Amino acid sequence: MEHLHDFHSWTFSDSVTKGVFTTRQVLEGLHPVLDVYHSPDGDWQFLCGTTLAEEDLKLVCFGCMIERDSSLLELADLPISWCASRTSQGGPWTRERHDERKDEA
Repeated sequence: MEHLHDFHSWTFSDSVTKGVFTTRQVLEGLHPVLDVYHSPDGDWQFLCGTTLAEEDLKLVCFGCMIERDSSLLELADLPISWCASRTSQGGPWTRERHDERKDEA
């Protein structure tokens, strides 16, 4: 289903309609986004840090994620292969290069 977003300023290099990954818990408002990954393939993941279970992962519109939490706009310049985390909604983001090999260990 097509829908529109009306942002005064869209600062991400990806389209507002690009599909991004999140969790059911974020979409249902149970947990905030605390971890963001900008994958080497250019995908974005907006995760809550509570689950990576396949049944909890959801694909949503980029614009819908930003409308849900406008503080994610602070990460528009997050380079590919980097991640950002925070300890609470509205808290400051800590950025670092993401080494996927650590995740596989």
